[in-house]
Amino acid sequence: PELARIGESIGSDPESVEFEALAALLGWDLRNDADSTGAAVFGAFWRELQAAVFHDDLPEDLWPQGGSRWFAAIDVMLDAPAHPLWDDAGTSGSEDRDTMLAMAFGAAVADLRDRLGGDVSSWAWGDLHTATFENQTLGQSGIGLIENRFNRGPYPTAGGESIVNAVGSDPTEGFEVDWLPSMRMVIDLSDLDASLAIHTTGQSGHPYHEHYQDMIPLWLEGANTHMAWSRGAVEMATTDRLVLLP
Repeated sequence: PELARIGESIGSDPESVEFEALAALLGWDLRNDADSTGAAVFGAFWRELQAAVFHDDLPEDLWPQGGSRWFAAIDVMLDAPAHPLWDDAGTSGSEDRDTMLAMAFGAAVADLRDRLGGDVSSWAWGDLHTATFENQTLGQSGIGLIENRFNRGPYPTAGGESIVNAVGSDPTEGFEVDWLPSMRMVIDLSDLDASLAIHTTGQSGHPYHEHYQDMIPLWLEGANTHMAWSRGAVEMATTDRLVLLP
């Protein structure tokens, strides 16, 4: 209901970017798929709302940096339209819940328009929410030529900070993913060879090897590979053998 009231502040022109963005948000299926327009609008709105509500009242080192606690805080405040945290300490006026929601939404739409253009239907969460897989040794060398050889990405990435597909970013920095599950694993204790797993890049640490990055598409899709546990399963799955001699 609170989001629906935003419509009162943006006018009734169905062709305006604000109107289309609000329609996308209200019609959102609550899934953070990489191609979701609604998720893009919500992600931008949520980032702006946290800044509008908390940045004027908290020291910078306590600003929201992701996590479910901020959802819990805003959820409580939504039931208190005149809560003092809704007021913007940087203005001479007195803002309430509906005013701040509308202001945050307007700022989010402006940000999305600058980043993704004026065609709301083309906005996608994955265009904002991207993951770059950095090599642990040379990935942050500061030398572009080296980083280009060792790092992979950015890739459009589904997920969010407070859902099952937990992939997060720091709203004070932007939308780029800064934490994610580096490995997903499902263990079948009745049949270990039926267990599944995936990690973010590949089995090789050599940047020119075919298995350096071949797991990235599977990880992005939420897919898995079978894990070979028993000797028989390992031998059947073996394609190459590396022998270390003293």
